[in-house]
Amino acid sequence: MKGIFRFSLVLMVAPLFCGTAFVIGYVILVALTIPQLPAWAQPAVTQWLLDIPQHAESSDNGAYGLNGSSSPAGLSAVQWDGYIGTETMIHGLPIIDRVQLWSVWYDKPLLGCLFHDPRYESHTGSDFPMNEGTPIHTTISGKVVWAAENGPWGNLVVVENDGYQIWLAHLSSIEVSEGDILEYGDEIGLSGNTGNSTGGHLHYGIKHKTEAGSYVWLDPQLFFNEDEYIYIGCSD
Repeated sequence: MKGIFRFSLVLMVAPLFCGTAFVIGYVILVALTIPQLPAWAQPAVTQWLLDIPQHAESSDNGAYGLNGSSSPAGLSAVQWDGYIGTETMIHGLPIIDRVQLWSVWYDKPLLGCLFHDPRYESHTGSDFPMNEGTPIHTTISGKVVWAAENGPWGNLVVVENDGYQIWLAHLSSIEVSEGDILEYGDEIGLSGNTGNSTGGHLHYGIKHKTEAGSYVWLDPQLFFNEDEYIYIGCSD
């Protein structure tokens, strides 16, 4: 009887042991392989091997709101300050000059991945591809409530006014400090490729604090016009 019990126990434990050994071996293989690759290839290989999200904003997304114009948002590490200034309108784009992507100059900002893009449905902002070092401007007057590195968002600036926050992510450098009061159009930093980013671009998000005390991401395209950008689409 003891022999049968031991045999049964082995049959139950063996799959768990094998599964654990496989996961450990897989992680070791990944850890040894990825550092040997060129820096430019490591993010894509990491995504392929580990199937991790390549965009920071995927952690608190979902389908919400009318016509897909908003998505629920968590509290996150960026707390609400409660600042209310005199000018609270959000409008225009965070890029006001000509932009360069690779070796080509464009007269208008380039719009890539959209809010809830068909190729990236959990996307809760607008992406603007551009070379690193492009000046980025605030699209609202208000108080800087975050101006530092923020995990997968990379170098992040968040400006708040009257229950709205604009998020400007993946910057190469930050030119403002937390607590600064900005006017509409002030430069806040330079575009980059920091954080969980696979190419030079700006992620532009708008978070809104609702009357019910919840938080939602709004479609940034509600705040700018079609004639202000050149749409190039969302790449893999």
